[in-house]
Amino acid sequence: MRVRLLFFLVVLLGVSAGGTGPLAAPPARAAGHMPVLAYYYQWFDPSSWDRVKIDYPAAGRYSSDDQNVMRRHIQEAKAVGIEGFIVSWKDSPTNDRRLHVLMEVARSENFKLAMIYQGLDFSRKPLPVRRVAADMLTFQRDYAGDGVFKIFDRPLMLWSGTWAYSAADIEQVTRPVRSSLRVLATEKSVAGYQRVASSFDGNAYYWSSVNPDSNRSHVTKLADMGRAVHARGGLWIAPFAPGFDARLVGGSKTVDRKDGATLRAEYSAAVQSSPDALGLISWNEFSENTYVEPSQTYGDRYLKVLGELLKAPPVPASPLAQDSSGNGSGSGGLSTGPVALIVVALILLVAGGAAGIRRRSKASAKDRPADPPESLPPTPRRRRFWRRRRYQRLLAVTVLMLVAGGSAVIAVAAESGDEGVAAGTRFYGGPKPVRVDTDVVLGAAGDIACPKDARGLTEEKDRPNSCRMADTAALLQAMHPDAVLALGDNQYPNGSLARFQASYDQTWGAFKTITYPVPGNHEYGTPDAAGYFSYFGAAAGLPGAGYYSYDLGGWHIIALNSECDHVGGCGQGSTQETWLRQDLAAHPAACTLAYWHRPRFSSGTHGSNTDYDAFWNDLSAAGADVVLNGHDHGYERIGPVDAAGTPQADKGLTQFVVGTGGDSHYKFHDAVSGSQVRLAGRYGILQLHLRPGTFSWNFLTTDGGSADAGTGRCH
Repeated sequence: MRVRLLFFLVVLLGVSAGGTGPLAAPPARAAGHMPVLAYYYQWFDPSSWDRVKIDYPAAGRYSSDDQNVMRRHIQEAKAVGIEGFIVSWKDSPTNDRRLHVLMEVARSENFKLAMIYQGLDFSRKPLPVRRVAADMLTFQRDYAGDGVFKIFDRPLMLWSGTWAYSAADIEQVTRPVRSSLRVLATEKSVAGYQRVASSFDGNAYYWSSVNPDSNRSHVTKLADMGRAVHARGGLWIAPFAPGFDARLVGGSKTVDRKDGATLRAEYSAAVQSSPDALGLISWNEFSENTYVEPSQTYGDRYLKVLGELLKAPPVPASPLAQDSSGNGSGSGGLSTGPVALIVVALILLVAGGAAGIRRRSKASAKDRPADPPESLPPTPRRRRFWRRRRYQRLLAVTVLMLVAGGSAVIAVAAESGDEGVAAGTRFYGGPKPVRVDTDVVLGAAGDIACPKDARGLTEEKDRPNSCRMADTAALLQAMHPDAVLALGDNQYPNGSLARFQASYDQTWGAFKTITYPVPGNHEYGTPDAAGYFSYFGAAAGLPGAGYYSYDLGGWHIIALNSECDHVGGCGQGSTQETWLRQDLAAHPAACTLAYWHRPRFSSGTHGSNTDYDAFWNDLSAAGADVVLNGHDHGYERIGPVDAAGTPQADKGLTQFVVGTGGDSHYKFHDAVSGSQVRLAGRYGILQLHLRPGTFSWNFLTTDGGSADAGTGRCH
């Protein structure tokens, strides 16, 4: 018994020590980014362009046999950041001939290829299972060994139309080839993928016809599918497209390109789903009009938009994309050494306990003492029994300690680290997509949407000029922002999900894919701001926190939660303030902007609030530049001022109070120190241009024109 306990203690010490110290936080992700792959069609003969086409390539009515056209395509794609084509294929003499030439060109251009197997015929009926299986084996035998297909650890084969096949047929096809290929389904829903997930290595959703303006569940659906695929350890390829029009091939739906706005919105939604790769639909699908290839109608407009998106700072890839040797979902965890020690310890403890149980089972029930040991004479047999009983209890407690204590150590490790940098990476969302990273356009306002139901109309009821959220949404639409900051009290009176869906979603919801919100006091009119977190989803940060950071171009952006009572406080040493300091230390950008709902300084009805002194002190000490707030329903520009509100032209923060999103108006009172401009009774949007080392502002009003404009420099 003593030997077992001694060994158990040694194992525990080994788990605690981990060789060189306490359990480490999950290792940082390797440098890298998501591959961007474009669907590529090789069906074209010169006569193909005479059928169901409303536009034609700038390269002319080419043949897919033309090696010069292939090279031109690859060079144009590479120039904007596309790294490979997903080539439409099934085994035939023509397709194979063209594929061999494309492989040769791609190899010479250091360009990658993947395959999408066309499992449906022209009538959208599934090909015979025997044909699909034979074609998969042909690709495995004749092509997969070529390095041009090396994108991940194994060549990618997407199987188009998997929803038309039974799970048994799919298993029959994929089982022989999965040792050397990553075979991905093309299912359209979480349920569809879960039906066949055991037979695939992930999913690539070919969603070319979504309208991001009218489909309110677009972002959520992609995010749900990404989570479902990663939960099974698979690769997730998220789709995005510039537009859609299949009327000439029997369809009825169209999605307007909107001069690139559709492409930007779909790209943003795809990125938010944590993909392992992005699947652009498409390079040259001219029948459904999803192409980005330069054309007679659009020129190279959509390549330019795509280039602006893809030349933004690299988007972190999922662990599967970064380390192709992995075969799991890539979620963080303990390092291998501590995990092994914990497993060994548990095995030994359980084995020892099981042995004791087996020995006890041999004793008859009448021989087992039923009373505590102090009530019985200390016979040798009873002493052995109670030693075993103590061992059982020790085993149970130890298992609980290992589970709970291991989680606690991991949490502590994630919160600690050199100067808080590790903790400063928590709630950091990385770079967000923008059109031009040297001139980011941002639109911001708070205090936005009235409820649709009369019962919810409270402060707006007797104010005839209230509820102008549709007008401010029109201002946003006109400025074509890269990002929208919703500054809190986004939905009155209580931020319920039903009211968000009935009102905010019908106006400002058009920009949901590029909105980075913070909650206000009205959001917490629903317990725990559940409606707010449910409506915005991952974009709102974690429920119970609601603060996070990210980058736009060269600027670091910090979203804070001003509702202190709901997040453990906002003062010095609070969880949120500690995170803020660590985030600033971890991301020392040349220019920094922070925003939250209730202002530190204000001349409005609510006035200044010292609850946010610690925020201001931390931001000021880090050399931050701009603060945005709402809460007081007017527009005010203050500063630059220091933490005491004293004007400081060189080091102070410039603060904008923009409670003008549409709900109602408040009055101004005595002007605070540093107040430069105050506008009451005007609805509008603050437009910011964030550039390297500088920013400019323009407060645009719904009654026309600019009411305040200027420029500033970063510290």
